[in-house]
Amino acid sequence: MIFRIAVCTPDGLLFSRIRRHCMEYFARRTDECAVEQVEGAEALVRQYEEGARYELYLIELIEVPGSPVPAGLKAASILRCRNCRAPLAFLAKTPAYAYNAFRVDAMQYLLIPFRSERLAALLDRAVEPEYGPVVSVTTAEGICVLPYADIEYLECTHHIVHFHRKNGSTVTSLSLRVPFSEVARPLLADGRFYQHHRSYVINMEAVEQLAEGEFRMQSGALVPVPRCREAETRTAFRAWLEQQAARKLP
Repeated sequence: MIFRIAVCTPDGLLFSRIRRHCMEYFARRTDECAVEQVEGAEALVRQYEEGARYELYLIELIEVPGSPVPAGLKAASILRCRNCRAPLAFLAKTPAYAYNAFRVDAMQYLLIPFRSERLAALLDRAVEPEYGPVVSVTTAEGICVLPYADIEYLECTHHIVHFHRKNGSTVTSLSLRVPFSEVARPLLADGRFYQHHRSYVINMEAVEQLAEGEFRMQSGALVPVPRCREAETRTAFRAWLEQQAARKLP
């Protein structure tokens, strides 16, 4: 897959610098990327509505006299309202809009001029699965869209699935009309999730420790492991850790 990056700025020099750093970054990963300049916020929204999609949006915030917020910030808000889940970051010459930026789920706010290391760190986050696959959960309040990476573990009780999130909150589904296995199937296919109990599925990335009889999650939650599945679960968890360690090797 080609990692597509939209850089929303009228500044040709800024775009050229960002493009060079991005190309060098992905060359080190032996991946491909395409970096495209979008010269205005209105054009960015229009392209999205016409079907253009990017894996990362970098938007310059330019102050306009008489306007309370930059057009780039308004464009980002519109993209989020259109259910755009892709990572999004801002570049600005002042920190004045940092608070507003994070209200639209910005992953970073870079001050211009920025160091190449800061952009590289931003790209490290952007290529992670945090903004990748999502699951739609029908709740009493409506449909909630949860990124896989936000989920710590699933718990099914009395035909209701509780999606426990890494931040400590819980999203609760309506009563199921399908088996729990059907709900868990797409997450288990993702690779980071593991079902060790008929009523639980855990995110391996969110495990702090596998102790005797339980998973200790990063949030502090304790998820039980049946005695009859302890050996199998320990083997699976060890394999997961070894796989992650291998990925970090140069």
